[in-house]
Amino acid sequence: MKSIKPVAALLLTVVLGAVAPQAVVAQDAKVAAPASIREALTGQIGKRVAVRVESQDIEGTVAAVSGDTVLLTKIAGKDFYDSVVAIAKISAVTYKAR
Repeated sequence: MKSIKPVAALLLTVVLGAVAPQAVVAQDAKVAAPASIREALTGQIGKRVAVRVESQDIEGTVAAVSGDTVLLTKIAGKDFYDSVVAIAKISAVTYKAR
């Protein structure tokens, strides 16, 4: 009867190994892409982002999103500066998702 325990442990390991990757795929399926740049920026208020404006990246913390603009504070490489960016001019938003 003592030999049953290692077999049961092996079986449990195989079953969990087969189920775990499916759980990861199911979790990723719940992630939805924002419908617009404004929505992406609104979801990142208080967090660091990089926005691409006319082939230039501006990295900062999203402080506010209102009307047609976004306010970025704590601009990377520019102490004491904030930036107001027209949302219509933004071609991409990069942020930490995980």
